[in-house]
Amino acid sequence: MISTLNRFFRDEELIMSAPVDRAVVFVPASTTDPAEFASIAAPCLERVEVCGYAFVGVVRTWEDALRLIRDGRAHVVVVASRSHLPHDRRPRIEAVADAVRADGPGSHCVAPPEASAPRSRRARRVR
Repeated sequence: MISTLNRFFRDEELIMSAPVDRAVVFVPASTTDPAEFASIAAPCLERVEVCGYAFVGVVRTWEDALRLIRDGRAHVVVVASRSHLPHDRRPRIEAVADAVRADGPGSHCVAPPEASAPRSRRARRVR
């Protein structure tokens, strides 16, 4: 029983001494209405709290978010929706499940052209 309690408290100390990720909330500068700002920021702040992140602040431009990440003052950028992110942002992270944009500048696909080019296949023999 004592060894179990000692192990529990040792594990608890390790968890508590682990570094906490610092997060910034990104609300686009195009959002000027206070009610809309609150409706975007509130779920982001709830996410910061639920995840146990240390709240750094709110940024209004993607460049400011990147600067805080590069400077090491933040580790996580929380957004309410991917649609709030600029489409031409760099660096850009894409998941395989994301839809491929076929219009406008910056709509490059990550896959090399030879991977997405149609292949000529030999006709299959049916016996």
